[in-house]
Amino acid sequence: MNHLRFSYLIINLCLSGLFSQSINVKGTIADYESQHPLAGVNIVVGQFGTTSDETGSFFLTVNDGSEISFSFIGYKTITTSIRPQMTILMVPTVLEGEEVTVNATRAIAGVTPVSFSNLTSQEIETRYTVEDVPMILASEPGVWAYSESGNGTGYSYVSIRGFDQSKIGVMVDGVPLNDNESHQVYWVDHGDLLADAKDVQIQRGIGNSLYGSSAFGGSINVNTQIAKDQREIKASFGSGDWNTTKYQVRYRSGKDLSEDLSLTVRASQIKSDGYRENHLSKQKGMFFGLEHRGKKFTNQYRVHIGYENTQLLWDGVHMDDIKDRTKRRAGYQAYTDDFLQQIYSVNTTSRLRESLFFRNVSYLVAGKGYYEVLKTGRDYYAYNLDVNNQFTDVQEQNMNTDLLRRKWIDNNYFGIVPTLTWKNDELRVDVGGEIRSYFGDHFGEVSQFSDANLVATIGDGWYRYYRYVSEKKTITSFSHFVWHPPGQPFTIMADIQNQNHNWTLDQETIGHATGHTLSANWNFFNPRIGMTWEMGDSLHWFVNWAKAQKEPADNQIIEADDVWSKPIMAAAEVITDIEMGIDFTFSKGHARINGYRIQYLNEQLKNIDVKQEGEYDYYSADSTDHSGFEWEATFLLNQKFSFSANGALVMNFFNNGKSIPNIPNTLFNLSLNYRPRNYMLLFAHWKRIGHMYIDKANTETGMIDGYGLLDIGAKYQWRDLEVLVKVNNVFDKLYSTYGYGYESNGYQAFFWPGATRNSFVNISYHF
Repeated sequence: MNHLRFSYLIINLCLSGLFSQSINVKGTIADYESQHPLAGVNIVVGQFGTTSDETGSFFLTVNDGSEISFSFIGYKTITTSIRPQMTILMVPTVLEGEEVTVNATRAIAGVTPVSFSNLTSQEIETRYTVEDVPMILASEPGVWAYSESGNGTGYSYVSIRGFDQSKIGVMVDGVPLNDNESHQVYWVDHGDLLADAKDVQIQRGIGNSLYGSSAFGGSINVNTQIAKDQREIKASFGSGDWNTTKYQVRYRSGKDLSEDLSLTVRASQIKSDGYRENHLSKQKGMFFGLEHRGKKFTNQYRVHIGYENTQLLWDGVHMDDIKDRTKRRAGYQAYTDDFLQQIYSVNTTSRLRESLFFRNVSYLVAGKGYYEVLKTGRDYYAYNLDVNNQFTDVQEQNMNTDLLRRKWIDNNYFGIVPTLTWKNDELRVDVGGEIRSYFGDHFGEVSQFSDANLVATIGDGWYRYYRYVSEKKTITSFSHFVWHPPGQPFTIMADIQNQNHNWTLDQETIGHATGHTLSANWNFFNPRIGMTWEMGDSLHWFVNWAKAQKEPADNQIIEADDVWSKPIMAAAEVITDIEMGIDFTFSKGHARINGYRIQYLNEQLKNIDVKQEGEYDYYSADSTDHSGFEWEATFLLNQKFSFSANGALVMNFFNNGKSIPNIPNTLFNLSLNYRPRNYMLLFAHWKRIGHMYIDKANTETGMIDGYGLLDIGAKYQWRDLEVLVKVNNVFDKLYSTYGYGYESNGYQAFFWPGATRNSFVNISYHF
């Protein structure tokens, strides 16, 4: 009987193989986030297999009804039923021993319950020419940016969900970049930063930020690349409208030094007159990176040095002139900004045991610079010019002179961020902290007096009329937990952060300066919890709740460079954030949608100070409400054509129902990529920015109308020569990007104009 059963089984198997139908299977494999093809993916059907080629394509002849598996290092394995035509999008995952494992601040699809986007190096190469970082990030969901120059060079600003960059945590290679006093980020100090970027991750909301400046609107993490398999020697030159030029040289060692040692050096220079007159910017940047991969430790040493000299306008263009093609560009030079920024960092990673990892970031950031302006009709009192104390206060206030004023800042901060990670098959625990110390020396100098008596008394040199020193010591401790029980569809993440800031300010007694000695101590406890739930291979959703707090900026407490300023009590800002989203894939792409609501207590807002260039008037709102929806979708139709789209509905209101000013109510982006040949890429990007008010009263006269812009470009590569051509604002539209308004003989509104049609051509050669 057993012989008969065995014979029956053999006959069935033979007949099944004989009559089964063979089909041809072909397709394309790409990265889930960037849609760029993946080469070398392992493809297995039963006992047969192949790998994807350099274009991400594959071809197999297999039996119909079989299952096919796709696996690639750094990505989640996909097993699915075969189809004649397949598009496979592979999701990055956590790998033991890789840097991403011990970097608890990085979001991972399907694991981290936050809204985020990744801008890959391939996307950066396509979008980036000469603009500052914010202008490139503005193509991501919920992100908006503008520049004072109008054409994206010089001083540029980014917002996420309507929160300005002082409420966005920014890091470069794990080094906090926000100014310790103002919380601002000065992108102009980091010219050509994206030239070295491996990727940029943008997290929206509180996200996964564990140290550095508190992330209210979101966080931006720029990760630069040192190691590369192939040697690279590259020189490039670019030129565009308004005398915009860019020079760059870069060397990457590949395997020149050894298998375990990599070197990257890059130097750049960017110049532009700007779309607006009297808005010249000069930026110089240098990057040095050295990476050593040992048996136990990997160390990365980086140096970022940036220098900028920028001629700036402070006033906007009056509403009567903003639609005039000539007058909207006009303006006088308000002041000159000159600054040198240096960032030194060492990133260390190690696998201590099978399930124990160590990571540390050590950094030193040093900056020094000034901004200067020619002032007319300034009184002696405000500038402490009665050096011999021979006049009364009233007399000083009625004695005037013209003068050249410089305000200096010489600051530095350093810190360490050690993190220990333990993980097994279901649990990951990160425990770490940041210790940071900041010192800032502020002083002001005046010279070139029009008053002959002052020249006789003080001379032709610089006279110091104020000085104050501030210090801040920050200690942050955090714990990060990720729990994913084997065989279960859910992952739970929880974070606990405790942050302490100790701040002091000492004002030197010069003239009428009081000589304030101030101090404050803030201690914040910030919990977060969230969950992701996988509802099959192609669908998962997430939910999270978080709390964050931020200490006041120094100039919200006192303007210590002003003899009239008195210290005031400034409360910390507090938000609670709840979010929910869903993420799913389909045969030709993937899509995400999420919603959020943020309740904000004691929000600090600002207006342009129309009387003092470079300064803002601050005001607070006891309670504001921030909510909205964000979505994005990407489609990979075939090897030649792909497109993506994203959008956001932004609803940020005071408790009286008025919109918070200078926040677009909607954002939309559409990107198209077409590759007719392997050596050619054609691309287009269309964005739509919704309307926004420019004052808290929501005056209709001052509302900025919504607008749409189309940018197109082409990239061509022939052997070692690469040419990139980009045209911005193809339809030559007139639009405004920012504004302010006030009552003075009727309502007056002023706007920052955006650039009209312009182009840029970049030529690169690889030696």
